[in-house]
Amino acid sequence: MIPLLTRRIASALLLLQVAYVVLLQIAFLVLGPDTAEIDHTHPSGFSLLDAVLVVLALVVLTGGAALLGLERVRSRAPRVPAMIWLALVGFGQTVLAVVALVTSGGAAGLGLPVALLLALACAVVAVACVLTIRSDSGAPRPDTAG
Repeated sequence: MIPLLTRRIASALLLLQVAYVVLLQIAFLVLGPDTAEIDHTHPSGFSLLDAVLVVLALVVLTGGAALLGLERVRSRAPRVPAMIWLALVGFGQTVLAVVALVTSGGAAGLGLPVALLLALACAVVAVACVLTIRSDSGAPRPDTAG
């Protein structure tokens, strides 16, 4: 059984990632320089696809945090969709950790220490997702109907 602390830490790390993405998107929208007249003829900014992808990522991360951190959500969610959701979150966190290590945060403008912290945080979340999937797949669910 996974300790509650591990699930809470992974959940908190996912919520920190959500807050980071939201703050960056707000900063890009509000503080971004308007270079549309200099560089091109169309206005710079978000496309509809960018907005949909950001919202989708935020929903996946927030759902993963809820499944990891809240026993009530995990017990009420259907087993197979919850396992698929956590697998998706774990896979995404693994990819993010590998990208942070390979690029050492260079593409994002991060230094090596920040990239290592990002990779460590993502690895903790991915391991928590895998352990949660393993523990939930073998244990029978209590009957919630009634």
